[in-house]
Amino acid sequence: MTAIVRSHLEAVTAEPEQPMENALEAYASGIIRRDEAIRRVGVRDYASLLVALGDAGLSPPRPPEHQIENEATTFARIWAST
Repeated sequence: MTAIVRSHLEAVTAEPEQPMENALEAYASGIIRRDEAIRRVGVRDYASLLVALGDAGLSPPRPPEHQIENEATTFARIWAST
């Protein structure tokens, strides 16, 4: 009985599948994760997803500010040590 209820609740609350263009737009705006975009668009890997984004005139999502700052700090440390 629990499995039936769980299955029904998952079906009712699941996000509807989006067409490829909407999935690309959702990924480009950071609404869905990379793995979800790959699945919805129907490509095999991240490289293919990037090509699909480019073909649609979209850019990959921008990383969070803290990630950019951390990567810039790491780069500066590596650059200074060479």
